[in-house]
Amino acid sequence: MILRTLRKSLGLLALPLLAACSGQQTERTVVYENTVHHWRIEHVVQHNFPAGTHQYYQVFLNDRPLVLPAKTFNDQRNIEVFLAAGGFDIGHWRNQSIIVTFENIQTRDKGDVRLIRSIMITPDRNEHQVILTDLQTQQQVMVERVEAAAT
Repeated sequence: MILRTLRKSLGLLALPLLAACSGQQTERTVVYENTVHHWRIEHVVQHNFPAGTHQYYQVFLNDRPLVLPAKTFNDQRNIEVFLAAGGFDIGHWRNQSIIVTFENIQTRDKGDVRLIRSIMITPDRNEHQVILTDLQTQQQVMVERVEAAAT
């Protein structure tokens, strides 16, 4: 009887502790910054207890998140989370561009197809548009940036 009461009391004490540990913590680290062409790449780590950790890269152009439209890649959602991202040294002739890699999910007749795409992104003179160069096919397309969803 005393043991049962003690176990119940300890359980009630542990409940607030578990509730405090759950939730989501986000760490952001700037891994690339180009102050001339206003690029910034952040490595984001989301700790979501008890589900685990999720890591990705987020790209900013002129202090606004870079979001690419889904229709450009026949994707199911806008592209704003990148598997890898990097920029060029300020002395390199391509220093106005960055390279990103992301997962492209397309719906086809037989179900979803998951592709990994690598593209080079170059800002146009108009800050609302960017030029995308597919690194595999070398095809280029100019697209209008999408505004990030409010969180």
